[in-house]
Amino acid sequence: SFLIDKEGVVRHQVVNDLPLGRNIDEMLRMVDALQFHEEHGEVCPAQWEKGKEGMTGSPEGVAKYLKQNADKL
Repeated sequence: SFLIDKEGVVRHQVVNDLPLGRNIDEMLRMVDALQFHEEHGEVCPAQWEKGKEGMTGSPEGVAKYLKQNADKL
């Protein structure tokens, strides 16, 4: 499976060997994350889901996100 952005850049790819199952929910989460990034310019942290906040892709942004969400991690 490939997730390609509006500019034609491959943003996510998954290759599964035959005995390994695919996770369609994860692929849909990746589509939501790419759309979120394109709309807001922020990155999506691990376990991000549609409707949750993103973060700035910098050391300061990560630190701020972790501080604000420490109780949820």
